[in-house]
Amino acid sequence: MTGDKQEQKKAPTITELIDGDEGLKSKRKLLTITSVILLALTFSDAKVEEANTFILKLKFENQNGIAILLVLAIVFLLIRYYNYAKPYHEKVFREWSGRMLKEPYFHEYFHHSDEVSGLVHDMAPLAAKASQEPWGGYSYEYHAPYFFRYIRYSWSDQHDFYSEYVRFGWGDYFKVIFIESKYRIDSFFNRRENLDILAPYILGGSALISYGLHDYLQIILRMLAVD
Repeated sequence: MTGDKQEQKKAPTITELIDGDEGLKSKRKLLTITSVILLALTFSDAKVEEANTFILKLKFENQNGIAILLVLAIVFLLIRYYNYAKPYHEKVFREWSGRMLKEPYFHEYFHHSDEVSGLVHDMAPLAAKASQEPWGGYSYEYHAPYFFRYIRYSWSDQHDFYSEYVRFGWGDYFKVIFIESKYRIDSFFNRRENLDILAPYILGGSALISYGLHDYLQIILRMLAVD
């Protein structure tokens, strides 16, 4: 097919990757179903009398053993689900943190003067700034492990590739946390991939907590049910 340009295949979005991951979907389904069953048992104080299998019918005498079995199953499924979901945690983080770093507070480019300003440029190592010509400047990524917040700068010269982590100072830390919180919250309401990944954790964690606080939960429910 001479003279025709072959259309370049568009890279799938993170939402499309999640929707197409059969392993992730199967673990999410198992975790969700098991969590809902345990939540139903703890909230309604229901009893499981019997269960049908392909081979035989089981009758349960020890009701507490069923709940413990479900708890162990949820813990196992949470670990398995995390194994499959871990790559998407990083992708989701890069999505919203990349948008955040485009805020003028972090980075602003002035077209009329070809100058840049903002916290990211102010914090950049001198070696990274010096690499702007002729090797194309430096790249940067936001990192947020535990309570720490920093930027990872990457640049190269004619000899090698370099990277350096620079932590935000206390003067900027709380402002950065405020902006980060805004983008995290926004991503939950406007980007469905966040809840796609995190909802099973929330459901599984709620089921485990409801089991641990079963007696208190029943007292509260009885109080709410009183006319």
